[in-house]
Amino acid sequence: MYPLENRLTIMGRLDEIARARDFVAAIARDVGLSEKSVHHCTLAVDETCTNIIEHGYQHDGYDKSIEIICRVEPISFIISIRDEGPAFNPLLHDDPDPATTLEDREHGGWGIYFVKEFMDQVLYARDGNHNQLTMTKNLRA
Repeated sequence: MYPLENRLTIMGRLDEIARARDFVAAIARDVGLSEKSVHHCTLAVDETCTNIIEHGYQHDGYDKSIEIICRVEPISFIISIRDEGPAFNPLLHDDPDPATTLEDREHGGWGIYFVKEFMDQVLYARDGNHNQLTMTKNLRA
């Protein structure tokens, strides 16, 4: 029975991100994640896809795609996001300091910080000409 896998490919455009969020939310609900966990998963997908489009594709992803792969295993809901952008491992960058005052905070870096905070595991791999960010949410506490 496991793993169960579903895939969605979207074009590298900001107006396509809602499809990715809806796709992930539907599967996350089907496997029994709480609404809070569903929200964490959709936030992670939204942030990752937005970063790919804005930074990796430089807002020019009309001929590039993003693949979202949801896999369900006995104790895990796994979301992998693959893109065609230049090699970039967001996990190598320092996290912003949440204790820093608003006036002193650097711009950027908060999205991946929240992804790492909200998901139970986040991994990066370069697979041929693709970046792959794999995010896991545990099904059981």
